[in-house]
Amino acid sequence: MADENIKVLLTGGGTGGHAYPAIVIADEIRRQYPSAQILFVGTKRGLESKVVPPLGYEIKFVDVRFLVRRLTLKNFVTIYKALTSVIEAKKIIRDFDPDIVIGTGGYVSGPVVLAATLLKIPTLIHEQNAFPGLTTRLLSRRVTRVAVSHGAAIKGLKSGAAVVVTGHPVRREFFEGDSSRHRKQMGLSEKQKLVLVVGGSGGALKLNQVTLEAAKDILADPDVILMHITGSRYYERVREAWERQNPSPDLRERYRIMDYHHNMPQAMGACDLIVARAGGMVHEMTVSGCPALLVPSPNVTDDHQLHNARAMADAGAALVIEESQLSVGKFTKEIRSLMEDSARLQKMSAAAKALGKPEAGSRLAKIALEMAKKK
Repeated sequence: MADENIKVLLTGGGTGGHAYPAIVIADEIRRQYPSAQILFVGTKRGLESKVVPPLGYEIKFVDVRFLVRRLTLKNFVTIYKALTSVIEAKKIIRDFDPDIVIGTGGYVSGPVVLAATLLKIPTLIHEQNAFPGLTTRLLSRRVTRVAVSHGAAIKGLKSGAAVVVTGHPVRREFFEGDSSRHRKQMGLSEKQKLVLVVGGSGGALKLNQVTLEAAKDILADPDVILMHITGSRYYERVREAWERQNPSPDLRERYRIMDYHHNMPQAMGACDLIVARAGGMVHEMTVSGCPALLVPSPNVTDDHQLHNARAMADAGAALVIEESQLSVGKFTKEIRSLMEDSARLQKMSAAAKALGKPEAGSRLAKIALEMAKKK
């Protein structure tokens, strides 16, 4: 194979936690090998269908569904789609003829990577969580190589899997930015403190409710700014509920409610504390050096967000409140305690950065290119 004809197929999505790592790897491959041909495979319902095309990458789609973990007729359709999606993926792979297939998780990743293994294409899968997901566990001995963000994930894989600990691929904007510049761009004064609340790309109902109810108490400190990213599903509900509280002009200014933020590297670089779920975003927190209050989602496979959150907490980078224990009083108390203790926040920030691996994306790209050149 001539090096100039390297072709890379990436698959992963459903949520940003799976789609963005694939994009980071693609960007780093282009950085290291500008002539590489890159193709994404995803689903039309996943976030990848919206975020990949504007970046100039081609994407093709297979029809695969999320497996509901209870007895339901929908799962018969899901199983059928999983089987037919392997056939669809085989056709895409044969047509593109990649030198390597890379999976970054999400329910689309399994059928596509499986199809590649059946066609004897070199395969690399990346696992972002401290406890590996079902797709990674099932495919770990079939694929050529498994890369993991956390060393703790290794014990959850089948013995005999070829594993390398790389860290998590994160966009360069998260670790190449300047905090003071980000704060200036966001209109923050030197003495103001920014609390950023975000429930992930889909939003988080209880986190939104608790944040709304706690807002006035959190903002009792006149130097605190509360930026609340609700997710599009909940934005109108939260905004209207806040209006019904008839807030003062000062509170309206300092409680900033939005459905989505288009520059998360800026927001995370500027914030003094992030309150969030514990999915793929925990890796962006570490390279950004964000102290965190984590509320893991209880609605995820194998409770992997709780594993991620505990790994952060054990390192001293985060506090954890499980959603079942989340109350307005506890939420307010923890945030106010942290915002009043700048030394503690600085220690948490340093602990977060110590966990971060900003080189992960470039390392994964290098591994992928080496594998592709051996085809």
